[in-house]
Amino acid sequence: MTPTTLFVCSLCQFSAQERSRDGIAGGQYLINHLQQALAERDLQATVHLEPLRCMAGCQQPCNVSLAAPGKLTFILSGVSPENGATTVAEFCQQYTDSTNGRVPFSDRTPEIRRATAFVLPPLPTP
Repeated sequence: MTPTTLFVCSLCQFSAQERSRDGIAGGQYLINHLQQALAERDLQATVHLEPLRCMAGCQQPCNVSLAAPGKLTFILSGVSPENGATTVAEFCQQYTDSTNGRVPFSDRTPEIRRATAFVLPPLPTP
């Protein structure tokens, strides 16, 4: 199975009005819950969760990217820090199960459909 990386901005705010709760940024809150959601789907061996300090999408937090060699790259924006972990983990399962990263639009949850900001082609290989 192709190793997959799930990048998550740890500095994203909860919303434009709420930067953090009890000193925890919205992105870090999402990361904390993603760790548990990925474990519940037994994805820790295939999905590497990689916190980033900034993804430059501050106008629409939380920001997430899913990438793997030879697969499409998905960039998600506006993922809910409170409710997004389960949905993102489900999308990770669909993504890792696909051969080229193509998760049909109709198979994505409404939350992932709304959050999909960009879908990039696989990086060229030599």
